[in-house]
Amino acid sequence: MQFLKDYLVRLGPDSVLVQTALRMHGFRHGYSVGFANDAIMLRKATREMILNKAQYVQVPIMMECYNLFFDTIEGQASKGRTVLDFSKPGLQRYRKSGTAFHFPSIPEDDVMDAYTHGYAPQPGDILWDAGAHAGASSYFLAQMVGPSGKVYAFEPDQNNYNYLLQNIELHKLHNVIPVKKALSGSSGTAEFCMDGSMSAGLTDFLTYSEKDKFQKVVTVSFADACAEFGEVPAYVKMDIEGAEVATVESSREFLKAHPVNFAIESYHRVDGELTWKPLEKLFSSIGYQVWSSDKFGQMFTWAKPVS
Repeated sequence: MQFLKDYLVRLGPDSVLVQTALRMHGFRHGYSVGFANDAIMLRKATREMILNKAQYVQVPIMMECYNLFFDTIEGQASKGRTVLDFSKPGLQRYRKSGTAFHFPSIPEDDVMDAYTHGYAPQPGDILWDAGAHAGASSYFLAQMVGPSGKVYAFEPDQNNYNYLLQNIELHKLHNVIPVKKALSGSSGTAEFCMDGSMSAGLTDFLTYSEKDKFQKVVTVSFADACAEFGEVPAYVKMDIEGAEVATVESSREFLKAHPVNFAIESYHRVDGELTWKPLEKLFSSIGYQVWSSDKFGQMFTWAKPVS
């Protein structure tokens, strides 16, 4: 099955086989999938989501997160439907807070309840937002820690980084420090799929990636980042597309000596296994309390040092 998926991905979004496969996948899950010019339309009942054709690989996961996006992002009324248009850069507004951010395409899903499920950041805390994308989660974390706290926002993708800077300026986030590096298992450089999406990541850990978008980025290990900043975070939100296992693995001894709370998106598949499984083993091996759940719509892993 994985061989077939890899084959279809290589064919690209204009392939009749790819479009047929996406239509059939949508039909099985109650969606109508349409293609027009450079757009892909996903429709279900009175809701419609528009994606750029280049985002064809993300269509299945957008179906999985369909209701989450409509429940958390304000849509536009059009011809009796509520429409979310993620096919081009734009300003998207979160329903719960009313706060808007500039995004290159698909916005970050609002899962702050998941990020703060294991640990609620406190005023004055030092936090890391690893995989900051355009900075929406950095914004909400910055509000929690206040002017006496800091949020280090890691984002190596150039396009995403530009939007991160734009949103820092838009919301006057003086306590957010942008870091144009990829948090990883070692410091140095590595190939990164620079596609400007939420799925941009280090190529060693991606299931699907486009070689024409590979670029070298600077990587930094957990311990080296702490040394560079001169402080250890109280909490880390991590969404780094599969690199989470290598990052924690290389930091085990450091994390034993320097307690840190974690909230990690752990639904990524590495070496045929979802990352929540090895993460639980790693954190357990260094004496942390750790648990995982999909109660927030996808798999998350939380870890905290035992007092």
